[in-house]
This record gives sequence, structure tokens and C-alpha cells, in this order.
Amino acid sequence: MDYDPAPGQNVQNPAFSDPSGALGSPVGGGATAADNTKLVTLGGFGGSITLGFDHPIANHAATAANPLGLDFIVFGNAFFVGGNPNRRWAEAAVVFVSRDANGNGLADDPWYAIPGSHLPAAAAGAVVTRTWDSNTADGTNPPLQAAWVPPGRAGVWTTSASLLPALFNGPVVSNPLGLGSGEEGIFGYADCSPTLVLGDLDGDGITDDDSLPAETFYTRPDNPFLVGIDPGSGGGDAMDISWAVDITTGEPAGLMSIDFVKLVCAVDRVNATFGEASTEIGGLAEVVVASRRLADLVGPGGDPPGDGTVDGSDFIAFINAFAAELPLADVAGGDPQGGVSGDGTVDGSDFIAFINSFAEGN
Repeated sequence: MDYDPAPGQNVQNPAFSDPSGALGSPVGGGATAADNTKLVTLGGFGGSITLGFDHPIANHAATAANPLGLDFIVFGNAFFVGGNPNRRWAEAAVVFVSRDANGNGLADDPWYAIPGSHLPAAAAGAVVTRTWDSNTADGTNPPLQAAWVPPGRAGVWTTSASLLPALFNGPVVSNPLGLGSGEEGIFGYADCSPTLVLGDLDGDGITDDDSLPAETFYTRPDNPFLVGIDPGSGGGDAMDISWAVDITTGEPAGLMSIDFVKLVCAVDRVNATFGEASTEIGGLAEVVVASRRLADLVGPGGDPPGDGTVDGSDFIAFINAFAAELPLADVAGGDPQGGVSGDGTVDGSDFIAFINSFAEGN
């Protein structure tokens, strides 16, 4: 929807400056190493990218399959340093969400901030303004050199963003709860958690199931409150729409769904060795935790009653198993009456829509 990087060492590098790097499935390098083949850089402090979904992303209620009610995942190139999940290479971005309230398909409606672990809700909308000067090369107002200037920029301009505390200056960021903690002290920001190799179910860098499609593997959220990556998750930073707050009042936004996500680099730091702290983004995914294959729900034999025959009883068991993981209300996509077809009535048309919503690919 929009790409507006701030100055940085890779903003003129075609391998990092194409915003399409944030579209589609991410490419994971694993828990302890980043893969940089499909990323877009946001440059330094205040650089941003705005991404849109092709359908509203519902604010899911907690279910057995998604106990935290997580809704979407942001992928970057963070990784655990030395294999310790309490020390990470991270260049954090603050996450903003918006609903297409006016229905015009543009990201021109109000934005709501996700404060995460380190921005008080009441101050989530407060911003710091940074001045940039393309003619300055003394480090006072970077860019430090001409190659750091984003294409199309010249002269003096500013970026504005929420500024995360010095803990995030990194580039190695430690869990504030301790290097031996099992509880995660940093959550709610983009580019802070590793993206695993496709099909790596235990985070060891080796593919365990090469039949898993990216749209399945990278839509299973990691628990953001626990250290490490949950088995079966593709990693990334999972978010709950319910975390969003009104940036003018700090009160909960109360969004039932979102259509757009804006990611803004929230660290203002230049390291003499590694250059600027710069968020990189490799993908954005909707959380989909309910199984969409009969085999996943009832076993490879596809015969849940165990009578040796795949027939109508198996179909009924399949529907019951699926509904237990993803209630009709979740599939309804925010219709207040729970009607999938949007007519305000839960009837046969909604059941058909419900079936169609997951039958594709079974």
C-alpha cells in the first residue's frame, strides 16, 4: 500500500529495497541464522511500510486450537544469538493496525497502535520526530553517505515514530526478565523473533516435514509470552488485534477486524560496525490454526469412527472436529449475527459458506 523507508545502508540495494519482499510467504533461515534472500528494509528510525490483506482479518476469540486468540504474524530476519533464545538479533518496529471503515480499499482510516511490552498504552501514540539531511555527511543528521539516501529523497525531511527504550538499541537485545527466563519480556513488535526454515517443526534448522505448504506452516502462531519458538510454528511475531489501542486516548480500540498493517522502525541507533538499526520485513500472515485437511483432524486413515469405512459418519466427525477448533462465529468474519453469508441470519447458506471456507485444498 505504501513504502517510505528512512535513510539506511541498504535502501538503494535492490535486494533490500523492493517492497514486494514483504509480500507472499517468508523465507526462513532458522532460529539461529537469518535468511536475507526475501526481505525489504525500512531503513532507519521512522521508516515504514503499509501492507493490506485481500480480506478482513477477524479478531479471533480464544479457542482450544488458538488459546491466546492471536490474529496475524509478522516475519523478519531476527535470530537467536549463540542459540540462546533470551538473546536475539532484533531491529524492532512498532505495529499499527487499521480497519477499512469507509470501504474504499485505501489505508486512509484511523490507525491504532499495538503498544507491546515496552510502550505504555497511554503513550503509544506519542511520536518522536527525526530530521534527515541528504546533504549532511558528518553524522549529525545522517545519512552518513549518499548511498544511505532513499531513492527520491533530497534535502531536509523528517520521519516520526514511537521510540522504543534503549533496551532495543542492540543490535543484540536481551530478555529483560533474565538470560535464563522461560517467560518472554519482549513481545508485540515486528522483527524480534526468528523465521524458521519451512517444515522445521522443532526449530533445529532441519526440515522435518517437506510436505507442509508455506500457507500452513507460516500461519501457526508462536506463543509470544514464552521464550523460544513453539513446536509446529514457523516463528515470527504473532499479534492479537485486541492489543491495539486508540493512539489519542490509550484506550482499547475494540476492533472486530482489520484490513491494513503499518510497520514503523522504532529504534534510532547507528552502530559503528553494523550500521543503522533497521527493521527488515519478509512477510505478513493471517493466523489459521484450525486444520483444513481430514487427515490432520482424524488421522491418516480418514476414518474417525474406526469402522473401517470412509462414509457419511466420517464426514460428520470431520465437521464436528473442525467446528470444535474453528467455530462458525470465527468463520463469520465479523458479521454481528454470525451469518457467514452476510444476511444477518445463521441458516443453510451460512453452513454452505462455512463448508466452503475450509473445503478448498482438502
